[in-house]
Amino acid sequence: MTQDGDVVRDWRTLTLVVLTLTVLIFIANIHLEVRGEVGDVDILSRFTHSVIISFIFVNSALFLITLALSHKHAKLVEQALGTFLAAVVGALLYGLLVDSGMTVAGVATDVWSQFSIGAIRMMTADFAILLSLGTSFGILLTLVTGRESPSDPLLELETTSFENEEE
Repeated sequence: MTQDGDVVRDWRTLTLVVLTLTVLIFIANIHLEVRGEVGDVDILSRFTHSVIISFIFVNSALFLITLALSHKHAKLVEQALGTFLAAVVGALLYGLLVDSGMTVAGVATDVWSQFSIGAIRMMTADFAILLSLGTSFGILLTLVTGRESPSDPLLELETTSFENEEE
C-alpha cells in the first residue's frame, strides 16, 4: 500500500538530487575556468545545446516509435502529431539559440555544424556509457555465474538449541 505522500516525497527527492548534481557540475566547471586549468569551458552553452539536442532526439524517436507501433491504448494521431511538433519546436529553438550567438566554442558557427558536432559528442558519450555499463555487468555476471560456495554453517544451526546438527 503506497501513500500519495510517499510518491510526492520520492519525486521531490529525485528532483532535488538531479538539481543538486546539475548545480555541482556548473560549479565545478566554473571553478576550473576561474583557476585557469581549462580554457573557456562555457558550460552553460554546452549544457543548453545538449538539453535541446536531447529533446529533439527523444521526441523524434517517440514519433518514429508511435508510427511503427500502434496499440489499442494509443491515440495514434494525437501522439504522433504531438511528438512531431515537439521535435520541430525543439529544432526551431535550437536554430534561434545558435542564431542569437550562443554557440559552442571550437565548432563552426552555423546551425548544422553546431547541431551535428553536439549530436556526435552526445552519442559518443552515450555509447561510452552503455559500453562501460555492459562491460561492468558482463564482468559481474561472469564472476557470479557458475560459482559454488560452501554452505553457511550458521544456517545449519537450530534456533532453539544453537548447536550444529552435524556434531
